[in-house]
Amino acid sequence: MSIRRCSLGFLVAAVLAVGLLLWPTTGEAADRDDEDRIHFKPALDFGMGGSGAKSSSFSLRLYGGFSRIAAGDLNEGLDGYFELLELYFAGSGTQTGGYSPLHKGYNFGADLVYQITPKIGIGLGAGYLRSSSSPSAEWSDVGKDIEISGTAAVSAVPIRLGLFFDFPLSGNLNLTANAGAAYYAGLKLDASQRLDFDTGNYWFEEALSANRSSFANLGFHGSLGFEYMFSPKMGFFVEALGRYASFKNFETATGSYRDSDPSSSSTEGKIYLLTMRWSSAETWSLFIVSEDPPTSSPPDVVYTEPKIDLSGFSLQAGIRIRF
Repeated sequence: MSIRRCSLGFLVAAVLAVGLLLWPTTGEAADRDDEDRIHFKPALDFGMGGSGAKSSSFSLRLYGGFSRIAAGDLNEGLDGYFELLELYFAGSGTQTGGYSPLHKGYNFGADLVYQITPKIGIGLGAGYLRSSSSPSAEWSDVGKDIEISGTAAVSAVPIRLGLFFDFPLSGNLNLTANAGAAYYAGLKLDASQRLDFDTGNYWFEEALSANRSSFANLGFHGSLGFEYMFSPKMGFFVEALGRYASFKNFETATGSYRDSDPSSSSTEGKIYLLTMRWSSAETWSLFIVSEDPPTSSPPDVVYTEPKIDLSGFSLQAGIRIRF
């Protein structure tokens, strides 16, 4: 804007100098004044140092897309009964289906960005991240039929702070990048499993709900993408985002159980990953909820606290609106 104002000042000075040298008669002066006003109006309309409105330095990014998390210990505990039945029926009977790991999901959100310079901005935003799975399997052998089904979902609300970069490639195309940190609020896990024996003669269900709200839920992210500008104030972008977000165990958890006898129970505490030895070469593990940390166990049983790994990537698209 300063360059435009200097150019306009120079132009005005030049016009005044020529006007003094070629001062017309009174009637001609009036006509020249009208012409000058006509010629100067387009410059003012384009904001060239005149009274045109100045555009805002803020923009809004709205995005969403596919997301994948590592999950890590979450899958180690959630596949417990699937893993146990695979070991039990190994080499006999038939199996249909199996455990579906908790990886795939989606995310969406918004960022408000303030442009420090035309190429660098700082932004604050919030989003929603969720990954889920619905595994099911069936094992059949002589006189034995077992069906297992389950659901699992982990979710969080990332509050993001980061730097945003724009590198023009052509008139309408920009290379974009951003990097920053995020606080993962509302981190929670919900899971359930049901086992049916001999076509419903006996069944039992287990459910698990866990939460973590620690201020230590901090992660980091970075992205690279492209933006196509439809107009000076609106563009469409696609980007790939990498995410590092690994946390300690959930702070609170509730486990519940019920079966067809009928009987039921509920326990509150923390999640622990129980790992048991099946044979000299095989082990299996599952989640348990306990009020107190397990302190004693047989030699072939190990208790550990799981970690929550939301690290992974997102492939997302969205629009950017400049105000």
